[in-house]
Amino acid sequence: MRNKKIWIFNATNDFVGNPKWLFIYVNKYRKDIDAYWMCDNVHVVNYVKSLGFNAELFHSKKAEKIKSVAGVFVVHQVKEHIPVKFENEVVILNLWHGVGIKPIERFVDSPGIRYRTYKKYIKYNEMYHNNQLFLVTSPLMEQHFTKMLNLDEDQIIRAGYPANMFNKAEFRSFDHSIKRHKGLNAETKVVLYAPTFRDYKMNNFFGEAIPDMAKLLKILKKNNILLIIKLHYLVKNDVNFTTAKKMYENHPNILFWDNKKDIYEIFDQIDLGILDYSSIYYDMLASGVKKFIRYIYDYDKYMENRTLVYDYKEKTSGVIVSSFDELLKALDQIDAIEINEKKSKEIINEFWQYDQDDKNGFEKIIDTTLKFGIKKKQLPKLYSFDIFDTLIQRKTLRPDGIFYYVKDKLLRMSTDIPIYVIQNYPRIRIQAENYVRDYYKKAEFIRDEKRIEIRFIDIINRIKNIHELTDDQAQLLYNLEIEAEIANVEEKKDKIKVLHKLLDSYQDVILISDMYLPKEVILEMLYQVDPRLTELPLYLSSDIGNQKSTSTLYLDVFEDLKYNYSEWIHYGDNKHADFNVPKKLNIKPIHHTITKFNGYENKILNRNKNYDTFLLTTQIARFRENDKSRLNYYVYSYISSYFIPYVSWSIKKAIKENIKTLYFISRDGELLKKIADEIISVKGYNIKTKYIYGSRKAWRIPSFINEVDKEFFSPFGNFTGLTNFDSTLRALHISEQEFDEIFPQLKHIKGCSEFTKSTKELIRVSAQNNNKYKKLLLKKAHEERKIVNDYLIQEIDFNEKFAFVEYWGRGYTQDCLDRLLNNISNQTINTIFFYARSIYPTVGTSIRYNYTSKMTSLIFIESIFANMPYQSIPGYRRNNNVVEPVINFKNYNKQLYDAMDKILPLFIQEFFNNKYIDEDEVERNFYDFGVEYFKNNPEDDFIVEFFAPLKDSVILYEPEIEYAPAISYKMASQKLLGKKVPLKTKNKRMSLKRSPLGVQKAYQFHIKYLKNRKSKIIRQFLNNRVIKAIMKLKTILK
Repeated sequence: MRNKKIWIFNATNDFVGNPKWLFIYVNKYRKDIDAYWMCDNVHVVNYVKSLGFNAELFHSKKAEKIKSVAGVFVVHQVKEHIPVKFENEVVILNLWHGVGIKPIERFVDSPGIRYRTYKKYIKYNEMYHNNQLFLVTSPLMEQHFTKMLNLDEDQIIRAGYPANMFNKAEFRSFDHSIKRHKGLNAETKVVLYAPTFRDYKMNNFFGEAIPDMAKLLKILKKNNILLIIKLHYLVKNDVNFTTAKKMYENHPNILFWDNKKDIYEIFDQIDLGILDYSSIYYDMLASGVKKFIRYIYDYDKYMENRTLVYDYKEKTSGVIVSSFDELLKALDQIDAIEINEKKSKEIINEFWQYDQDDKNGFEKIIDTTLKFGIKKKQLPKLYSFDIFDTLIQRKTLRPDGIFYYVKDKLLRMSTDIPIYVIQNYPRIRIQAENYVRDYYKKAEFIRDEKRIEIRFIDIINRIKNIHELTDDQAQLLYNLEIEAEIANVEEKKDKIKVLHKLLDSYQDVILISDMYLPKEVILEMLYQVDPRLTELPLYLSSDIGNQKSTSTLYLDVFEDLKYNYSEWIHYGDNKHADFNVPKKLNIKPIHHTITKFNGYENKILNRNKNYDTFLLTTQIARFRENDKSRLNYYVYSYISSYFIPYVSWSIKKAIKENIKTLYFISRDGELLKKIADEIISVKGYNIKTKYIYGSRKAWRIPSFINEVDKEFFSPFGNFTGLTNFDSTLRALHISEQEFDEIFPQLKHIKGCSEFTKSTKELIRVSAQNNNKYKKLLLKKAHEERKIVNDYLIQEIDFNEKFAFVEYWGRGYTQDCLDRLLNNISNQTINTIFFYARSIYPTVGTSIRYNYTSKMTSLIFIESIFANMPYQSIPGYRRNNNVVEPVINFKNYNKQLYDAMDKILPLFIQEFFNNKYIDEDEVERNFYDFGVEYFKNNPEDDFIVEFFAPLKDSVILYEPEIEYAPAISYKMASQKLLGKKVPLKTKNKRMSLKRSPLGVQKAYQFHIKYLKNRKSKIIRQFLNNRVIKAIMKLKTILK
């Protein structure tokens, strides 16, 4: 519970000002109030205690206790820091520190003070409205301070200033005998010079104001004057002042005032005041000082840098002097200075009317404070949003993607812009912007304007000047970049959603951005994303000239909105401009990080850095931003590159060749058809697709019409996958009984658990040279061909032009299909096949279109194709009048299979939604990158996690095994012992990455020490002289 009879007084770290005199009054006359002076200066605290008053350091234990119960906080300024313990429960009695004609607080025009002032209002504005009482001294000052501080009527106390009302004879905190201390007589005239500070001239003020101390002292001595020089605490370290003080502080006619002493205590001794623009003039006038000299040697400069609320010359009195010499002349004639009683009375009435009206202003101040009830007024909140990467974002993710748009457009245009500029445009553009920013920063004194932010045209003009471009060429660069920015803008959905929610609840929302683009361009970009955005107040650095990053744009917003909010919340991505800077201003920042390309995406981009690749990599990065699944990212970013570019080309090539239907053959064709169907749907192509079942097993032997192919017995034919007797029967396509009859010489292989290389070769050669076997095989082919032919006739429309979409391989199985089709047809059929790459070219009626000549191995693709619910079909069966494939189901990675079904269509939709400059180029680049990356980066985390475990049997009749199984500790230990260990992996590096950490370290040890040592021993052996002689003799004997 707060006690309104416990008051805390503070005047920064001094014992001065209106709080001091009210504090003394309360201690003397209002014993019902417990008054405590608090500050952070231990010397001041001890001094106040020595006067017999209560005083505490602000953060002492006792102070913390007092702050938790005190009801009133007496100050002489709008506080920048209000004790947390007050918790909006304490009345703030603001007695202020001087009337005047300068703009203050919310209208202050001093840059440094402006920052600090706006900062405190952003934090405490609601408390200032609800908890603060403010002392004003006249109707004119009431009007003045109400505007300057945005005060409400019920916050006003009308009375005089305690510093002027208190009878100084009743209190002194130091010896007032200043004349006696200086050895001067009673007739000595006391003159006070108390100039205001000039924040635009902090280091040499005193040297300009008092350029010749010797002349001044001569005049002072001649006229028996004691000149008190009291400088503002902000300029007390002026080098000329400290030098003069050191030299003349003991001179009898000059007194350098110690600011620890309250000058107001000796106002009754002052005969003449030398003033400039300081409000102390009005305090001296109210205290009875009648003579003044207005020393305004820098009047024009001051007026140029500062704004006054009222006319200076009308609202002050005294003789005007405009130079140091005139000042000396006026002091030399001090007795002749006239007093304008009428004007002085007018000014006193204008500035101190409430002081004259009240007999006891102290009691009015105290009573009003005790009766004041803290308000519960709730002010609205202000929400501000950065624009780029907060509400809108570029489809190129990074700004330099825009510069590549310009480059790629120029490369395809007929223009006489120098080829160097075109080829290097992104770098030239970045260099030009960096130069212009540096120029703005370092050449402020030679530029005609004070703006901080550069203009877009400045960048273009820099390029124009450096590379001697014509006006038309420069304009082309300007237009292309604006075109690129507008074409590549898109909404940032999460923050747009936040903004819409705020608007729908009638909150105050503004946009604030550091951006060099013209305002009309920004508005067009905003309109393209959401027309509502263009209706919001827009504070743009290129338009205003100030920046968020320097805080000045935030201050401009404060001024323009006449800030009257309880809280300012800012959304933005830039760690400095949208977080650190507003946070220091007491704006609550809600910072979000922007998406950046990861290592994989950067590799895609850097391999073919152009505008289209920026679109692609941004698409991938955005997906990663929104979908945190590693598996989905692998499918979207890796697997997509292997298939989608190729299938897209196949469709476009087929349409060009007037093909009506594309057939996709199981198993590989299932994935390819799904991709093709999605592309056709997205692109709106007019072409049909169909999935048919077929395989090497189902088609090879039935395709033998008159003879058995030589390829059947070749190293890539039916006999490459032999492992045991069962696999031999499957490869020969015969029963065990038929085997016994045809190959009696091979009966011994039945007992072999695992075939050696020579055994495999024996079987292959025996079959190749056995005519009885070939005759039996042709007979079987004839019988099996019937159902195959019926299936192909059932599924394929021979009346239209068609083609088959394969992926890669030698092309032998496709030749088998070609034979089957031509055997069915009454006329010659050119059977068209699409491949990413085939070994065979077009031969006879087998027409082969290849996507690439790139020789990077594509065997790994088979593992992806094989990851499906069923095996390659072994053949067909009849079901009533329909021929259907024999499907045998198997285990597979369902998660990956389902992810591909879900994610690849999404990639296709988003990929073809991009407006590429050259779609074919970006497709080919993406494909080339994908297969290259797989080859060169087998230890990639995504490949190791999701691809390496996939199982497949690339060779016919070989059992399925993982692509790159992990290496066990047992296998590693055998290898370290020098034994030969068959790893059964298609990629040793990939297998190692999957292996336990101990295995990986053992391999490193083997490579670093054992393998190198073995090589060293062999080299030493071969370099031995005896061994060399024997080797030489052996060569001669040969």
